[in-house]
Amino acid sequence: MNNLAVIILAAGKGTRMKSDLPKVLHRLDGKPLVQHVIDTVQTLSPAEIVLVVGHRADLVREKIGGGVKYALQVEQLGTGHAVVQAADALKDHRGDVLILYGDMPLVSAETLEKLVAAQAENPDPLTMLTVTADNPRGFGRIVRDSAGNVIAIVEEADCTPEQLAINELNTGVYCIRADWLWATLPKITLSAKGEYYLTDLVALAVAEGYSVQVLTTDDLTETMGINTPEHLAEAETILKR
Repeated sequence: MNNLAVIILAAGKGTRMKSDLPKVLHRLDGKPLVQHVIDTVQTLSPAEIVLVVGHRADLVREKIGGGVKYALQVEQLGTGHAVVQAADALKDHRGDVLILYGDMPLVSAETLEKLVAAQAENPDPLTMLTVTADNPRGFGRIVRDSAGNVIAIVEEADCTPEQLAINELNTGVYCIRADWLWATLPKITLSAKGEYYLTDLVALAVAEGYSVQVLTTDDLTETMGINTPEHLAEAETILKR
């Protein structure tokens, strides 16, 4: 898909993995977590794949090698800041940008194809992947208005008790029109935690009068991020099944 570029966020340290190895290099079924993600998005035949690296970036480059472009996030200032680092690598790209995490090794090509296809049909700039699940796993909640339209994503730590009860969760996977993405990222403001959240794009789109399109899955295993050794063991079990 020449009209598609992919950004994979892989800069995090992954402190909960209790290891100095970058989280995305921990192995699942014999290969690094992020390699699973790269292999999956390559089935979409994108024009470009940009890997945003940070913690021990040289080691990530060495292990993953060619086939992708690299963008360096020197300071870890949040997901919105991470995506900005890929702007130079994609400055000539016209079309849509698929954004996802390097620690989501079980996401399927079929789901990503559906997301990309949904955005291709979308007159507005943003389509996102959500999952409905009773175990929120720390994911942000999807807030909708009385008419059922998505109006915001609220990080779990910032949720009210009512919002914590929401079972539609943000997976962190988006397909966004490139021109709108680069024009809107600078409008994200610094959070109380000192980070720029990519999730703020949803509220910014709504404020501009756009409708945010959603593709929903009920397969929590597909959208799980690997944050702990326990998650890694769980993913191994799922793959063996």
